Amino acid sequence: EMTGNYVIIIPVMLVSILSTITASRFYHDSIDTVDFSREGIDIHEGREVAIMKSIKVGKAITEDVDFISENANINQLLELFRYAKDSFYFPVINYKGLMVGVVSMQDVKNILHDEEQRVCYMVGAICTRDVIMLTPEENLYDAMQLFDIKGIDEIPVVESLEEPWVLGMLKRPDVIAAYNHEILKRGISEKAESIRMLCSAS
Repeated sequence: EMTGNYVIIIPVMLVSILSTITASRFYHDSIDTVDFSREGIDIHEGREVAIMKSIKVGKAITEDVDFISENANINQLLELFRYAKDSFYFPVINYKGLMVGVVSMQDVKNILHDEEQRVCYMVGAICTRDVIMLTPEENLYDAMQLFDIKGIDEIPVVESLEEPWVLGMLKRPDVIAAYNHEILKRGISEKAESIRMLCSAS
């Protein structure tokens, strides 16, 4: 319209389309979405996934957890099971305080009825050593994927994979509670912003 030459419109449209396709192949975000990505929020995904990815594991863990030494015997472990009713897995730590595995009632069942073995067996001999761990900086979406793939309900959270000091346990209910809290918080923020805009327009 500016040139008065309408023949140029089709070439301009083709160039625009090709530019958009090329840019999208090399750069996932547009100028409108780049700020969200920097905050760890992918708006190309569903709202639920984006919210889950925006919440760090460290914000949702249960910090009040019981550990047991790898040198404890099975009777001591059974005593721990007896009073820790809300936990099904316990981190097993070595003499340095670092996590070396997890133990559950499933690990104990084969020697449960043999009192002599319960005294002789150490927790370190029956615990699971190949353990899935999370760090505080990972997100709840990835954690939920692990819950589903492995069919477990609790995952130990450690300071780092190299130095696995136990910080707490992440449980399925913790993830759901953190997600619901974030939904509520965002809903309140959106309502407040809407009210502010209405007041500004008045």
